[in-house]
Amino acid sequence: MRPRTLVFVLVPVLLAARIGRAESVDAKERRARTACLGGDYAKGVQVLSELFVATLDATFIYDQGRCFQQNRRYEDAIARFQEYLRVERKFAKSAKAEAQKHIDECKDLLASERLHSPGVAPAAPPPVAPATAAPDPVSPTAVVNLPPVPPSQPNPPASGNAGSGLRVAGIAISSAGGAALLGGIIFNIKANSLATEIEKADGYSPGKVNDRKTYETLGWIGYGAGAAFVATGALLYILGSRAASEPSVALVPVCAPEYAGAAVKGWF
Repeated sequence: MRPRTLVFVLVPVLLAARIGRAESVDAKERRARTACLGGDYAKGVQVLSELFVATLDATFIYDQGRCFQQNRRYEDAIARFQEYLRVERKFAKSAKAEAQKHIDECKDLLASERLHSPGVAPAAPPPVAPATAAPDPVSPTAVVNLPPVPPSQPNPPASGNAGSGLRVAGIAISSAGGAALLGGIIFNIKANSLATEIEKADGYSPGKVNDRKTYETLGWIGYGAGAAFVATGALLYILGSRAASEPSVALVPVCAPEYAGAAVKGWF
């Protein structure tokens, strides 16, 4: 009778232990999910690690990846999903595709987070060589303002050259004056000759009277111009002799049909 009693006693004990173990796994799974959803990913991952060690079920590694992903721990999530694919090689294609999908999502989210993180500066673009400025086209109507140019002043001749020039000019003008005087004398002689002929009884004619007046006028012009030229030439010769030590002065003869004279020109 005792052996039967022992069998009947061990069976309920084994069933109770199995039921208690099953309730413990379910309770830990609920506690792990609660911790992950509440933001306590460290506690949730710890409980899931205990469950994997106790059961060797790779699903708990997958759940760890999901816990990290829910709490924006993308690098840890990628590592857990890759470990899940490595440990469990007998997955269905749908399970492997689901794990790979989560890996791709985590990589995209991680790249976006790094791009928009204030602590990570975006890569600076390569420096661009400055463009060479093209020369401005010259407008045909452009006016260039230049400084005013002072009016040119005649350069005074050197004292030595000026004196020599004045002396030569004086001699030339005096010679011209002598020629003019000679011409005046000749015209005066002709005028007197005609006057003598007109005084004769048969020598009068209107043409001779007009010619005498013309010769007389030309004679006076010759006397006046000759005297002026001789005086101007003499003065120029004297000034030329003194030009080396005094300001340069020149007298320029001025002649007109009705008068003759001289103008003073020089550099001071």
